[in-house]
Amino acid sequence: PPFSSPVCQLWVNLPKEHKMTAPKYQPIENKDIPSVDVPGGAGSVRVIAGSFGGTTGPASVHSPVELWDVTLPKEGAVADFPFPPEHNCIVFVRRGGVDVLTGQEGDEKAHPLGPQDVALMARLAGDTVRVRAATDDTSLLIIGGKPLDEPIAARGPFVMNTNEELMQANVDYRSGSFGR
Repeated sequence: PPFSSPVCQLWVNLPKEHKMTAPKYQPIENKDIPSVDVPGGAGSVRVIAGSFGGTTGPASVHSPVELWDVTLPKEGAVADFPFPPEHNCIVFVRRGGVDVLTGQEGDEKAHPLGPQDVALMARLAGDTVRVRAATDDTSLLIIGGKPLDEPIAARGPFVMNTNEELMQANVDYRSGSFGR
């Protein structure tokens, strides 16, 4: 195509007390996303939501969420990403590849991920996500947030806490009153 632009659209489940908040779209432009160097010079992080290295992203959220766009330009670069241990975390490889490193330094196990692969990180693994770039020009999304610890009822575009709430959301949608 003559023009292509990578886009990532995320839908985030809201805590029960915010489920009926008026819907909104957050257009976040490239110029509004701060970039932070990864300690040790391994790469950079564009902080879209949450914070990294003392820098906070522009996304407005209703519960603690992290969304970091990570670039690791050189194969072999090792980067540590401090991450709240009580949060869920995934690593998504947009381009290139990484080894997710687990265990103690010097006795680490490498878990390879290629393009479009996803790793769900165990909360018991500590408070740091460590990766090593397997190729030059690697791009990742590191995404996570505090678990809501609430029941989930989902159908179509709706995510609520109970089947009754789902039915009401459908009634509201069909009547034109959903989100008003």
